[in-house]
Amino acid sequence: MSTFLLVILYAGCFYAFQYFLYATLMVPAIPNETNLISWDAGYYRDIANTGYDVHDGNLSRLAFFPLFPLVWEIAHVGVWGIVVINILFFATGFSILCSLFKLKTGDKLFWLSIPAMYFAFIPYTESLFFLLSSVLIYGIKAKRVWLIWISLILLSLTRATGVFLAPAFLAMSLLSADRKYWYKSLLTWFTTYLLPIILGTAIFIGYQYYKTGIWFAFFNVQKKYWGHEFNIPVLPFNSYSGMIMLWIQALSMFVGIFCFCYLIMKFFKWLLKNKLQDDLLIASCTYLFMAFFVVVFYNPIWGNFKTNVSGIFRYSLMNPFFFVFLYHFTNAVKYSWKNFLFVFFLGNIVWLSFGSYIHIQVFLYYTTNTILLFLYMLYANKKLTWPVLVLTAVNIFFQVQFFQHYITSRCLPD
Repeated sequence: MSTFLLVILYAGCFYAFQYFLYATLMVPAIPNETNLISWDAGYYRDIANTGYDVHDGNLSRLAFFPLFPLVWEIAHVGVWGIVVINILFFATGFSILCSLFKLKTGDKLFWLSIPAMYFAFIPYTESLFFLLSSVLIYGIKAKRVWLIWISLILLSLTRATGVFLAPAFLAMSLLSADRKYWYKSLLTWFTTYLLPIILGTAIFIGYQYYKTGIWFAFFNVQKKYWGHEFNIPVLPFNSYSGMIMLWIQALSMFVGIFCFCYLIMKFFKWLLKNKLQDDLLIASCTYLFMAFFVVVFYNPIWGNFKTNVSGIFRYSLMNPFFFVFLYHFTNAVKYSWKNFLFVFFLGNIVWLSFGSYIHIQVFLYYTTNTILLFLYMLYANKKLTWPVLVLTAVNIFFQVQFFQHYITSRCLPD
């Protein structure tokens, strides 16, 4: 219960802080029922109010999954009401997740300060997805297949990233079991994880057809109107939001590429030495890699005809799988100078793909990401207390900034 109350307190302080900053003229806006309905939140509200009505010719709402709008409709609340419900969803999911780890209150506050956590306090699907994913993780740890099935079906009705879980649990099923019994691992994956995802996806497709008379409406709209189809990436990566968000999108992409390197290393250890791997860590790393892969290869090439990486920020950093990843690499690992060197070179390869070579100012802009990564690695040394204080302060600053960008609609929030 203490974790649940901590999240409620943090969310309350977060909103109160916005009013304080506005009163002191440090931010341009305070949240209200109008500006909280920005970007995708408007589509969720429309679906909650009128369903997948396409008689007005607006097909864009078909690009969104139905479970969160259905919750909004059933709750029959306004904008502030759904914000409160989202905070309660997130507090519950965060409590479930933290119960699986040994975390101090300071560590929990640090996790809550991650910039992407502001999505838990607005009318987006992230809170519901976080709750269901946490229940899923608990079901896996408790070996309760019925809980896994229910959570996976509901996740498949919440947002498209639920599909990332299919390859994530395939990797988990294989690498966490004896290599000799790989066929049994495949069978377990199929019956325990893949079937509920297929069932949930089928329900979603059938539901949209029932409401609109259009088969595979989501996929058609995503391709035709949102540009989400297979593309060979064109560098340097860009974003609708420009430099305001590019640094953290690059940082999110680093997480995906790092996970890919980690998975390759663990795969060969399993293949050559039959060394079993941590099941949830493998699933989490695969999920984060899938977020990177889909954004890079299935995102639009618009504007300046470069690949747009919008979406990778919240897909990667606002889910329980990121925190499984974060916990391992800031608690179960001790870093040597070789690790710092590897992160330096890998990071700069990622920054180059964002055009860090264009100008010395751009290079220095992305170098701050390298410094942040080093701070996270130093945080793993629990004898040092200052890295977490610096990181928390930086996180809260950007969490406020991103929230302000959202309510003032100055840039796409992800």
